[in-house]
Amino acid sequence: MTDFPSRETPERQPLVWLMIDSNAGETGQIRVLGRALGWPCIEKSIDGPGPAPAIGEAWPDLVISFGKGLRAATTVVARSDRRTRLVHLGRPRWVRLDAIDLIIPMPQDRLPAAANVLPIRMSFNDRIGVPEAVAVDASAGGWQDLPRPRSVVLVGGATRHFRFDEHDARKLGTLASQHAQARGGSLLVTTSPRTGASTAQALQSVVQAPHFLYEYRRDDDANPLPVWLQQADDLIVTGDSASMLAEAWRTGRPVQVLPLASHSTPMRRWLSGLQRRCPKALYEFLLKRGIVAAPVDLASWIDERIAEGDFSVLGQSDGNRQRSLRADDDLARAVARIRSLLVDRL
Repeated sequence: MTDFPSRETPERQPLVWLMIDSNAGETGQIRVLGRALGWPCIEKSIDGPGPAPAIGEAWPDLVISFGKGLRAATTVVARSDRRTRLVHLGRPRWVRLDAIDLIIPMPQDRLPAAANVLPIRMSFNDRIGVPEAVAVDASAGGWQDLPRPRSVVLVGGATRHFRFDEHDARKLGTLASQHAQARGGSLLVTTSPRTGASTAQALQSVVQAPHFLYEYRRDDDANPLPVWLQQADDLIVTGDSASMLAEAWRTGRPVQVLPLASHSTPMRRWLSGLQRRCPKALYEFLLKRGIVAAPVDLASWIDERIAEGDFSVLGQSDGNRQRSLRADDDLARAVARIRSLLVDRL
């Protein structure tokens, strides 16, 4: 069950289906958007031939998908005689772009501008619009006596796009220690699901500043991160996750990023070669038809955010550079665009 609004409202509201699968990150962003709309939401699993209404349930006015959920969402649209509107997060694949009412690509997705494409600067984290709550006892854990200022270090891991090995972990530990020692402060370090045990050990082996290391455990009620995000004086984040960087940025504290070296894969090389050699008109045709997916370029997005003052680079002096104080309006803009799609049903 979700905490979304009940369908038992005095006035008719649009009904929303959320296409859910096992990808926690994608599911989290779909739920954030559904919650922000404030309409009745029903979660539908994308497993099987395609979600259908339960007994006594109508086809939805709106379906929201991400990743693999797009196929199931287009099935819903077709079965509802195209009455249902479709909003997709991320890069569409195997579906014509003009068959989607609104596409909200992730910040690192390089999707061409179009009338039905809404670019966002930061991904939609689970904590958007949710009142901050201390999930663990702030008096427990053994880190409360560490000196301030306290820098929270969010450690990611290797991805299909980026390398993060023991060498990178030692670099992170060294630079983060230098940052903390220069200020007389300490480090609150947390790993993530993608951080390997040997990588975490390599990082801790070089940390010289006072610190506390929490090694991530799934479904751990004692995870101190919610408290740390509230109490952080600044944050240090590895450059392998747009979502992790967005979460740090939304604390309102300064964020430093450790850029990581990208690595190639056969698929990335094939797509890159196709884009270089293919005539522009043909490539755009393939892209609009959903035959090829738009490229992902997280490194360029990070560079853009650094240039605009959202992040700084760990280990590099910022001088008197002004931090960006731009409003976090991506979610509000997305809600406004979606409401405009269903204005006849409000």
